[in-house]
Amino acid sequence: MEQLPSAVQRFLDGLKSGDWDGMEQHFTPDAIHDGSMPGWRVQYEGPARITQAYREEWTGKGTWRIPEPTVTRSDGTVVVELEGTLVTSDEELTCRIASFFHLHDGRIAEHRYYCCGEWSEEVVRTIEAEAPKVDRKAALA
Repeated sequence: MEQLPSAVQRFLDGLKSGDWDGMEQHFTPDAIHDGSMPGWRVQYEGPARITQAYREEWTGKGTWRIPEPTVTRSDGTVVVELEGTLVTSDEELTCRIASFFHLHDGRIAEHRYYCCGEWSEEVVRTIEAEAPKVDRKAALA
């Protein structure tokens, strides 16, 4: 995968480690965090508040296993699509997230994301049985 801007890479590293120390330096002073998920929406402003949200809401229950994300770039925007697993002390939850990072001078000016919810192993098995993934390579062959 092409090297990500350091601010976006730092976000992904924080998800995997739960360590957000120094994350504030990767935001512009007026950065916005805007998240939509099933039944809820959040909006925060400023590096300290956004870092707090990452610490409490993104990794407060555990850390993430993230396979290679899909990354799309356009001008000052980096889109990161991932299907990861939130590993908690009690269970593993699968989650699909699309994050849009709008960068200014290499720092995050806005992080807008859309989360499909957290799915238990039972829900994942049901999805796999009733709505299996399309194998793009096989479909194109």
